[in-house]
Amino acid sequence: MQQTVKASFPKWALLLGILPALFLQITMGIIPSITTFILSFTDISGVKGVPWKFIGLANYKEFFFQQSTRDLLAVLRNSLVFCIGVTVIQNLIALFIALALNSKLVKGRGFYRSVIFLPVVLGVLVTSYVWLNTLNPMEGPVAKLIGLFGLNSGFFTSASSALAWCIFTQIWMAMGYSMVINLAGLQSIPNELYEAGEIDGTTGMQKFKYITFPLLWPTINVNIMLAIIGSLQSYQVILFTTGGRNMATQTLSARVVFFAFNINSGSGAGAMRQGYGATWAMILFIFIFAATLIYQRAVKRREEIQ
Repeated sequence: MQQTVKASFPKWALLLGILPALFLQITMGIIPSITTFILSFTDISGVKGVPWKFIGLANYKEFFFQQSTRDLLAVLRNSLVFCIGVTVIQNLIALFIALALNSKLVKGRGFYRSVIFLPVVLGVLVTSYVWLNTLNPMEGPVAKLIGLFGLNSGFFTSASSALAWCIFTQIWMAMGYSMVINLAGLQSIPNELYEAGEIDGTTGMQKFKYITFPLLWPTINVNIMLAIIGSLQSYQVILFTTGGRNMATQTLSARVVFFAFNINSGSGAGAMRQGYGATWAMILFIFIFAATLIYQRAVKRREEIQ
């Protein structure tokens, strides 16, 4: 009879194991967050040698009462459209691709997985540069192609389509990550369940409805949460493709960078308002917190009904 040997570690070894993660969380998460909150009550510009002081709620007063209501509503609308568009489309496509690549009918699955995941490895700068040149309204290949049919578009420079192309670029860049998570969830589902379903005479759609989707739902839920938070925090694609100049693509996260480093206002102390940018960052935090709470509440209510 075999005996189970339990490994035991001294407490100091366990503490030593979590210290690196704890150090990173404190230095890269907690301290910067507290600092941002404090700086939101100051007029700090971020320019070396320029004095700054605490100004109380002046930044929040400016945010809620002194800025253009039309611009603020446009930023909130863009943030919602960007978040919903990226979250819904990215997860639907990632789920479809994961289901296809998990099927034994598809040959060369490893190759397709690598190709689809490649934009994640390339990063936001390379991805943005690729699509910025591909969608160049003057000399880009897409512009020349649609020009053959008498069509034209400003793409990232257009007030009507720029946000849609930013959403497209964000999805193209991050979809591989969602696909990999879905694949991991699909491969954790026991084959015995599908074999039992075949014995009961279930069709392909019934397998997905009664076996795959319920067991994959926790994975899908994680992907949705990551997409919501990631899209609301994302500003790099917008910054690299539109340069922060197109008001049609201004989101809360892009606005944080816009004010903290005032993209189009020259240089010097008057061009950077990092205290006011910190205020936008705190509003963004509240926006993300509210969005995740609403989604979690909706998921919990759905589970209670079922």
